Order: sequence, then C-alpha cells, then structure tokens
Amino acid sequence: MKRVKIVAGVATTMALGLALSACGGGGATSGGTSGAAAGPASAGGTLNILSGTPTEHWDPQRVYVGVNIEYGNRMFTRTLTTFGPVAKDGDTAELIPDAATDTGQVSADGKEWKFTIKDGVKWEDGKAVTCEDFKYGISRTFAVDVITGGPNYAIQYLDIPKNKDGSSQYAGPYKKTGQALYDKAVTCNGNTITFKMAKPAGDFNMALTMTAFGAFRQDKDQGDKSNFAIFSDGPYKLDGDWTTSKGGTFVRNDQWDPKTDTIRKAYPDKIIWDESPSQEVMYERLIADQGDDKNAIPMDNAPVTALANVTSATGRYTIVNSPYTRYLVPNFKSKVMANDKAREALALSTDRAAYVTAAGGDQIAKATNSLINSGLPAFPNTPLLAGDKGDPAKAKQLLTDAGFTLPVKITVAYRKNDTLDKVFAGLKAGWDAAGFDTQLTGIPAEQYYSSLQSPANATKYDAMWAGWGADFPSASTVIPQLLDSRSQITSGGPGQDYGYFSNADFNAGIDKAYAITDATEANKAWGALDTEAVTKYFAVIPLINDQFVFVHGSNVQGAVVNTTFTGYYDLANISVKH
Repeated sequence: MKRVKIVAGVATTMALGLALSACGGGGATSGGTSGAAAGPASAGGTLNILSGTPTEHWDPQRVYVGVNIEYGNRMFTRTLTTFGPVAKDGDTAELIPDAATDTGQVSADGKEWKFTIKDGVKWEDGKAVTCEDFKYGISRTFAVDVITGGPNYAIQYLDIPKNKDGSSQYAGPYKKTGQALYDKAVTCNGNTITFKMAKPAGDFNMALTMTAFGAFRQDKDQGDKSNFAIFSDGPYKLDGDWTTSKGGTFVRNDQWDPKTDTIRKAYPDKIIWDESPSQEVMYERLIADQGDDKNAIPMDNAPVTALANVTSATGRYTIVNSPYTRYLVPNFKSKVMANDKAREALALSTDRAAYVTAAGGDQIAKATNSLINSGLPAFPNTPLLAGDKGDPAKAKQLLTDAGFTLPVKITVAYRKNDTLDKVFAGLKAGWDAAGFDTQLTGIPAEQYYSSLQSPANATKYDAMWAGWGADFPSASTVIPQLLDSRSQITSGGPGQDYGYFSNADFNAGIDKAYAITDATEANKAWGALDTEAVTKYFAVIPLINDQFVFVHGSNVQGAVVNTTFTGYYDLANISVKH
C-alpha cells in the first residue's frame, strides 16, 4: 500500500452500487451516525482488531503501511507531531503536537527546526523519553542495510552530505560511518531537539507524524531483530510476544501519563489484535455482529465478496475515498522491461476496466493514469494512453517493431489475496493478447514488500503491483518517494523504487519542483513529473484509485475514519460498550 499514505481531505464519495446515500462531510458515507455507536464513551472493556493481512513490521523506523502507522502511533509509538482525531468521517485533521510541546519552531530561512519534548513522557519501564531517544530513533533510518523498508525522509531532509550515488555519508548507528555528520545535523540541548535541513523544508513538521521519526531506546535496539520487539511510550504495551499471522495482545501501559497526551483517550483496557481470519471471514463476522465481534473493528478494507451485504450492517458501515493509488511497476533490471517499447506495450495493454470489475465495480474503483491520487491538488489527470481497456493490438505491434519474438515471457508479482487473484487474472488476459506470456506470482502479504525490496530479487520479477498514498498533503511525498533513485536505490535495495528506475533528468526535475515556493506552481511541477513518469519513461503504470469500505461491531463507539491520517478508523477516541 502503501504503502501508507496520507491525504488531507477526500473528494466526493460515490455510492457503492448499493442503495447508499451520501451523508457526512469530506466525501464520506456512513450507515448511521458517522459510523459510531450511540452513547457516551466509557473506559474499560476489550477492543478486538481483526486483520486479514499479516503485519510486516512493528519496528517504528520500518513501518511504512498506512494502517500500521496509524494504529502503531495511537497505541505504542508517540511522535513529536501527529494529525489529531476528527469528529466525522472524512473531515480534515489538524497537525498538532504529540510528544513535543508544539508543532515546532522554524527558522526564517526554513532550514532549521526546533522541538521541545514534554516532561512526563515515559517508556513502559518508567524511564523518561529523552531528546537523545528521538535522536537515536531517527538515526536508525540511515542504516538502510539493516532497518529496511521504512521511509527515508530523514535522509532527504537533513543536512548530511551525500555520496556520488546519492546515498548518505552517514551510515547509521551500527556502522557509525559519518557519525559526526549526523551529530552536527541533529543536536540535543536538554529536552530540545534541533534539526538542520539541507534545504528549506516548511513541511518538515508534517513528516514527523510518521513513526520513523519516533523515539527508540538505544539499549533496547537489536537491529533487525527489533522488528516485532515492541517497547512502548504510548498508552498500550504488548503483553507477551507478537506472533506473525496470529497477532498479539496489548494492555494498558501504566507509565503512560494522560496529562502529557491530549490525543489518545485510550478507553479500552485491552486490545486484542487477531491476524488469523481471512478478509472474507473477517467481514462475514463483522456483518453478522455476534459475540466478541460486537467489540471489533477491521484493519482491512472490505473485500468484494462482502460489498453486497455491507448495507445490512445498519449504522455500522463507512465508505470513504481511499488516499491510495494502485499501480504497476516495470522493472528496469529486467531484460525485457529495460526496453522502453516493452514497457510502453505493457502500459498500452493494461486493462484497467478489468481491474475495476474484479475490484467490485466502477463505483468503488476508478481507472487512473496518474500516480498522484485524485484527492491531491497536484493531481494531473493525465489522459489514459488507450482508454480503460487498453489497446492490445497496438501493444503487439510495438513489441514486433522492437524486434521481440512473440510471445514475450514476463513474470508479474502481486500481493496475494482473493480480490487481487481475480484482478490479475483479468490483467493477464490483456497482456497476453498483446503478445506477452504472463506468469503470475502471488506473494503472501507478510513477505510482499520485503520481497520487492530485497537485492537478491532484483531481477526476479518483470513487473510488480504496488499501492501508494501521500504521507502528508503534498505530492512531494509521492514522486520523490517512489522515483528518486538517489534517495531510494542503495546497497540495501531499491527502497520504494521497486523497479530500479534511475534517470538524471527526472531527478533534476524533482530538485526543481522542491525549490518552488508557490504552492500552485509546485503542484503543476509535481503533476508534470507524474505525466513524464507515466507517458515518457513508462516508469510506472497507474491502475486505479479506490474507496475504503469498513464495518465495525455494534458495541464500538467513536469509530471514525481519519482520512488525513492514513484513511482508517482512528483509535484515539474508540471505546466499547461493556
């Protein structure tokens, strides 16, 4: 998915093809009172989180899936700033202080930011969370060979010299190469942390909402082995161990002081995270609303099989425009996709209409030819190259003219689930009609992005499915994060640039866009880069923008979708009747 991402506000929602009426603000539809059960919130009880998608990371510096950023932040990882809760589904959230006393003090030239950490913020063992803990946590993102998969905004923002290949001269706290450079860029004076930027960064305080900028205790760091070793400075702590594909149980952290935290109400006594059900079974249970499922919320969007029954969950369903774009990534390390005509042929023969149908219909998924989501002001709305269905005949001619012997064998990877199985069966038909011989590889969710980012798999796939949304309300969190080879491609893998796209002219365009201070002009520049990536380099093949459909149990109160903060139910105000 996001891998994560975040959009401020959403566009007008569409009906679901069911008998739904639009209500609520910000492009949200709810089956009742903003998706929330009636009655006042009350402390106590157990909240159940059902997930049909195994979690890849809980290490805060490695988390880069939207729902895990949001839920992790609300439960056990505090950040200097965050997006606050909202009253209604789809409302725009405000940037507010979290562990910091305010949303930051920026210098006149925009190249220095200061934050002071609140007194009383503690780890689960009672030790104070310090400036040095935040400094150390952020330093881990530079260890790209160990702490893999997470966002690299710190590498992009901080005033630390780069090597010729674009990698940072600071290699993180394990190797300590360039440690003095990091210590100059990030300093502590008591409980005040100061960040020195390489260039003006007026949105840096929004980037700090990501858990990658969270604190991490050095004495608790086990490197790669810290992936699920949760150590909390939030209202909940892990009781026992986390088990992949099963989950874990969170209980109250008695060292969390609500006086330091105006965001998280932490109403439930316990949160049980269950990764055992499939998406289909999960929604069957949520709609049926029996037993412990009355106290449950989903981590996943409703699958196609559940959509026809969503409206039966009166007062318990919510529909919002998703902040994510689903797209295909041609692999420039592939012998086939290194050829620009092969990438163009793949794009021309991509049947987005088949994707929409398999995903549940054109009222919950819209074909797009832009990587930037339609909810962002920089959305360029680039015309589709060959309409929703594609043009296999033209694509076949391109392959023939390029000297390929048909059929051209390609392997396409996707994140395996029942819906995407159907989606890729439809896409395969279009590609094969164009002269490709498409082999599909469905990869389990818990391994998916790690597999794409592994250097060992650099030439394994010719193209790969992915999803992305803005990390905060700017296209600067889309184009550079996915296509700037200087920050993404390292010895540790391709980062989020899964296809190893690298182009000096394109990177220069990114630098120019960053330098534009006028918001309107900056949006135009980011949109133009999007169009270039899609129609000139064929570095990405956008597929759809979709909607999120959620159902919660009847005992759940305050279940509101925060579309600014990743687009899922916000745990900040959720309680359960008991």
